[in-house]
Amino acid sequence: MDMAQRIQQLRRSKGLSQEELAGRLGVSRQAVSKWEGGQSAPDAEKIVALSEGFGVTTDWLLKGVEPAEEKGGARRKLAGRILFAASPAFVAAGLLLAVAGEWEGSTFVRCAGLIVQVMGVALYFIGRVLTGEKGPFWAAWLDVACIAFLPVRFVMGWGVFLTPVTWFVPFEAAKIVRDLLCWPAYLAVLAVSFLLLKKRK
Repeated sequence: MDMAQRIQQLRRSKGLSQEELAGRLGVSRQAVSKWEGGQSAPDAEKIVALSEGFGVTTDWLLKGVEPAEEKGGARRKLAGRILFAASPAFVAAGLLLAVAGEWEGSTFVRCAGLIVQVMGVALYFIGRVLTGEKGPFWAAWLDVACIAFLPVRFVMGWGVFLTPVTWFVPFEAAKIVRDLLCWPAYLAVLAVSFLLLKKRK
C-alpha cells in the first residue's frame, strides 16, 4: 500500500468525502483527488496536518511503518484490564459484607463492606487511567448494580416507605412490604443504568 492508498483509506475510515477533507486541510478537492490518485503528494505541512487529523504517525503515512507499542504501554493496558475485572468482584464482595453486617447488626462489618465497595470503584477508575479507555460495559454495569442495591433499599425502605406505614400496620409487616417494594425499584435502577451505559458506548 502506497501513500496515496493510505490517505484514501484514512479518509474513508472517517467517513469523509474528498471535499470535506480538502476543507479541513485548506486545499482544493482536486488536490486531494491527485494525492489519492498518486499524481502528486502533499507537502510536509499537509502531511503533518493529515497525521494529526487522523491520529497516525507521519512515518505510517509516508512509509507505512507501524509504530512499535512501548512495552510500558502494553503493561499498563494489561494492568488496567485486570483492574476492570477486579472492580466488580470487590464491589460485590463489599455488598455482601455490608448486607451481612446489617443482618448481624454489626456496624463494623457494614462499614468494612462499604470501604471494600469504594475500593472496587477506585480500581475501575485506576483502570481507566492506565488504559486511557472508558472501560468495558459489563464492569461498569456490574459496579452500578452492586452499589445501587443498598441506597435503593434505604430510600424505599426507611426514607420513604417504612416509617409512615408503621403508623398503621405492625413494624414487621411493614418490613415485609418494604422488601417486596424494593425489588421493582432496584430492577428499574438496573434497567435505566443498563440503557445509559449502553448509550455511553
